[in-house]
Amino acid sequence: MHSTPVSIHLQVNGQSYCQSILPGSSLLSLLRGLGWMGVHRACESGDCGACTVLLEGDPIHSCLYPAARLNGQRITTIEGLAKDGEWDPMQARFLAGQGFQCGFCTPGMILSARKLCEQRIPSEAQLRDLLRGNLCRCTGYQAILESIQGIPADLPESDLESVGRNVPKQDGPEIVSGQAAYTSDFTPAGLLHLRVLRSPHAHARIRAIDTTQAQALPGVVAVLTHKDVPRQIYSTAGHAEPVPDPLDRFVLDEKVRFVGDAVAAVVAESVAIAEQACQLIQVEYEILPHVLDPLAAMQPGSPCIHDEPEARQIYDASRNLAGYVCLQTGDPEQGFAAADLILENTYHLPAVQHAHLEPHVSTSWLEPVHPEGGESFEQLVVRSSTQVPFHCQRVLSEICGIPRQRIRVIKGKIGGGFGNKQEILTEPLCALATLKTGRPVQWELTRLEEFTTTNSRHAMQIRVKTGVKADGTLTAQEITTYGNAGAYGNHSQTVVFLAGYVPLGLYRCPHKRFEGFAVYTNSMPGGAFRGYGATQGTFAMESQMDEIAHKLELNPIELRLKNVIRPGDALTLGYRDQQEADLKDSHFNLIGSYGLKECFEKIQTAFSTPLPAREGSRHYGRGIALSMQGSGLSKIHIAGIKLSLQPTGRILMLSGAVDVGTGSDTTLRQIAAQVLGIPLTQIDLIAADTGQTPFDAGSYASATLFISGQASQRAAQVLRDKLIQAAAQRLQTDPGQVSFAEGIFSTPQGSLTLQELAQGTPAPIEVELHHAADESSLTFAVAGVEVAVDRETGQIELLKTVQAIDLGTAINPRICHGQVTGGTAMGIGYALSEALIQDEQGQILNPGFRYYRIPTAKDVPPMEVHLIQQADPYGPFGAKGVGEITTNCTAPAIANAVFQATGIRFRQLPLTPERVWSALGEQDKP
Repeated sequence: MHSTPVSIHLQVNGQSYCQSILPGSSLLSLLRGLGWMGVHRACESGDCGACTVLLEGDPIHSCLYPAARLNGQRITTIEGLAKDGEWDPMQARFLAGQGFQCGFCTPGMILSARKLCEQRIPSEAQLRDLLRGNLCRCTGYQAILESIQGIPADLPESDLESVGRNVPKQDGPEIVSGQAAYTSDFTPAGLLHLRVLRSPHAHARIRAIDTTQAQALPGVVAVLTHKDVPRQIYSTAGHAEPVPDPLDRFVLDEKVRFVGDAVAAVVAESVAIAEQACQLIQVEYEILPHVLDPLAAMQPGSPCIHDEPEARQIYDASRNLAGYVCLQTGDPEQGFAAADLILENTYHLPAVQHAHLEPHVSTSWLEPVHPEGGESFEQLVVRSSTQVPFHCQRVLSEICGIPRQRIRVIKGKIGGGFGNKQEILTEPLCALATLKTGRPVQWELTRLEEFTTTNSRHAMQIRVKTGVKADGTLTAQEITTYGNAGAYGNHSQTVVFLAGYVPLGLYRCPHKRFEGFAVYTNSMPGGAFRGYGATQGTFAMESQMDEIAHKLELNPIELRLKNVIRPGDALTLGYRDQQEADLKDSHFNLIGSYGLKECFEKIQTAFSTPLPAREGSRHYGRGIALSMQGSGLSKIHIAGIKLSLQPTGRILMLSGAVDVGTGSDTTLRQIAAQVLGIPLTQIDLIAADTGQTPFDAGSYASATLFISGQASQRAAQVLRDKLIQAAAQRLQTDPGQVSFAEGIFSTPQGSLTLQELAQGTPAPIEVELHHAADESSLTFAVAGVEVAVDRETGQIELLKTVQAIDLGTAINPRICHGQVTGGTAMGIGYALSEALIQDEQGQILNPGFRYYRIPTAKDVPPMEVHLIQQADPYGPFGAKGVGEITTNCTAPAIANAVFQATGIRFRQLPLTPERVWSALGEQDKP
């Protein structure tokens, strides 16, 4: 049956509309269809607030509001707030306080806050409660709350001296006005929409697919099954060549390996038609035995998940081992024999979802290209919310059989990624659909698909065995890790590697051993996630170290300081000793700057006031944790920068680097501006477009600032030298006589502006270079927390968090501060509430923000952040990576604080009230 359209009238931002819509259409879809793209689609269940608009002045979730209910009402979106070129006061506050990162939640936040502050500004505690309906995954809410309260960031008054200053994020005006162009905001003419039929079974072989009814549905343009796409094996992991991951994936396959695996795709004139057509596809499955537990999957007789002959780089498919790592230094048995205490524990870490508010989305089309002096051709263009546009280009070339130079991947503005958009998920089907139909195609995942068909942080079981002397000296350490790879290998072996390498490398110990298993199961795949294995390993090791301190009656800070690595130490895991590691020059990471002692001092000072043991049923505790993380991948991660002087006297920067909301589009320009001695605002930027910018490996491994930043610094230095030489030639003097500052070349004989130099120079003055770091400096972090545990309910309340980061030079302290608060909030969710729950059939039971609880503003306490700045000898202007490490320490610090409060050692996350209450009940039994 076809629904009859209804006619409605409405006003949007002062403009009147008369529209014919179908019953069931949401106000969100109507507004975006009218071009008001500041209204964002994120959950479509009224749980996140990204779609907030004002209806007659009151905020509503437009994703839930039926458009048919409208009858002339006034709608205000973020685009309608500014008047006559003047910011609305709340927009101005968000700009002054820099209350955003990726910006996807910002329009909804501003509109909600505007109403909340209509009469007066609520207290911070009231704001935290009132903002529960607006989620943010990036900021940790601190900058948002400060912005609403009118607390400005300490922004510089001068445009010069960029490095080390809180230069505003250059995309701020676009974000607060709703003009930021995210991937789905661009809709080419003739756009088709793609939807995918998903497997209801955890493991099955497709015996037959009948698409006849789907193809006959009016509005359906194409249906794709495994018979219609190239059978090209690849990995969705966005890694540089040579790809280290198992090649175990097809775009569509005749076998499905988890509930939610792709079966077929429909391309249609609308999303609704595509979804309807998916339900008309008839599939005959041969149900296969499935396995969800990694330890069971390794056993003889378990179902073989990857038996396809084309698969490559799988460690042992017959045992479902996607990857395996075994590293040893010294003789652990000798070390355990010398110990006064041997402690062995197993820790259980859950699968958790990235929960970026912007879903995965790609749009593809064909575009004629007419090279000068060459033959014209049609270029496949893919605009995508991706962290790795150049890796995506390579994978699409392999799948589609098209030369790379005929594929252009453009990164749209990204509404959060956290590693999940390092995966190449939506681009291949979109591209193939465009090649088949010749028309533009867009595929945007639903929130259900994000939770059930993309990737998670790897669930892990980690056994730690530690030998230690009575004085706290470590004698031996062993870690055995079982990582749940899920149905595909993606990043699994490298994630499992870091789950052992980081915690074992953090502490001095002569005898170490690590064994890691990345195991296939019939679950949603694990993938890259902020912290990348170090997060899981840090929880296990820091819980273990805290327990050792308690058993030996040692101060937990002093125990860590006694054993932690120091300047001059090498990470020797896998080598006989430091001498062998030095000889082979194979250090994965090294210690550059080292402000760890100062980090601990900040934590100790923050917690110098005594904490009461209890008040009624509330018991109090404090905990700490330590972590480290490398800055990029040395010798592997390549970043390119091109700088050129434009005829206007401005500088154009072309960078392949990807800003995922972390502010790299700003900080890379800060670095170049500092070298050139010009205002940052004099540098224009084109970023992350394989058709225009130099190669960059992408945004992952805390690499952008450290490696792309070094490329920016080096390129700016070369350009500065070239500019001085050109100015000297124009001024007819020696280059050594030319000074260059504030855009002016000065000599005793005269001066010249950048614009004058540009206009009088026949050949362009430009520099392009690529940089790969020889070293990857370690960033260190220490976190401390205070908690109150209610013994009657099991509820944990976070009273205070403190994090001190040894980050080298803070190129932009405000941006670094935001990375710390955002990472801390993500760690709070990992500790207290987040876990993907799966039933025995492999179905995820909590696929949405209503059931999967990420922290709200009310769940996050006030955060104290300390940036410990000691210039690193290897990073740009002494900077190190800071994006990932901020997540690692929070969960173990909370678990250690809960132990101090309750006397119960929790070795499984999350610490939900139910889990804590049950453990307290067991403790109280006689």
